[in-house]
Amino acid sequence: MRRFRTICRSSYRKRLAGWLLALALAGTVAVASAEEETTPGVPAQSPATYLRGIVSSGLGEWGLSQRFPDAALWLDLEDGARTLALLWPETETPARGALIILADEGENAESGLAGALARELTHRKFAVLTLGLEPPSAAVEHILERPGPVSEAGPEEQNPETAIPATIDVMASETMGEPGTAYRKRIREELVAGTAELEKREYELIGVIGIGRGGNHVVTYAVELEKPPALIWVDPKFYPYDSSRLAATLQKAAVPRILELSSSGEEEQRKAGLRRAKVAGFSVQSVGSGTSFAPRNGKALAGRISAWLKPE
Repeated sequence: MRRFRTICRSSYRKRLAGWLLALALAGTVAVASAEEETTPGVPAQSPATYLRGIVSSGLGEWGLSQRFPDAALWLDLEDGARTLALLWPETETPARGALIILADEGENAESGLAGALARELTHRKFAVLTLGLEPPSAAVEHILERPGPVSEAGPEEQNPETAIPATIDVMASETMGEPGTAYRKRIREELVAGTAELEKREYELIGVIGIGRGGNHVVTYAVELEKPPALIWVDPKFYPYDSSRLAATLQKAAVPRILELSSSGEEEQRKAGLRRAKVAGFSVQSVGSGTSFAPRNGKALAGRISAWLKPE
């Protein structure tokens, strides 16, 4: 009996040693294999580095591209970065045109109202490209939330002729500084890249929709275009600077038509200011005071937008 126990213990130790040796060899082979697969002179990319190269916005774009592979469209930007758009083709042909939706701050190309609104618009014969809106850093947000410049003259006495786009750009750069200007520039690049992709597919861009904070950026984008499309603001939340210069900016932008769908109570005041600046084509549709805009409102809002976009 004693000898049997001794043999069992000896056999157990040998097996344990064998298992440990096998594990050590497996680890060595895996490391060697990884080193051989790495291109000489180029450091191996970790999964985190790979994701940072594709998804720089923090909006979950990589996961979103896996959820909607048929709609996912990576847009190349000027600095070599990429951003994700979702392209939703019209469900019936011929298409009435294409729309770009810029989501509210912190939302990606599908979350919040953007995705629901896009899908509803495709059922109304529109092709829709949606873009997320990366939130600014705390420092940039502080800059953007600064009170806008106040003229000594009242709104009625201001002369829109003096506020040419180039002057507006210079004033914006001085007011917001380099970080704020860089943040806005990045979003304009995304809108430009989205428009270019629609043109490649022979779509005519007839409108740009800005949701919430997105309303700020679709305005500055339209200013730079020779023939800007219609602008649609859904529950816009303008930064103080943008609000103070809105009339002067739009007066020079030659935007054919502007629709505001709002529940904030500020829309009538904005309408009066734009009327004083002789900005034509602006209309407001109130959706009820205090109404919160959510994905469930997508169908109703799409119906309003579709009806408004019908040729006059």
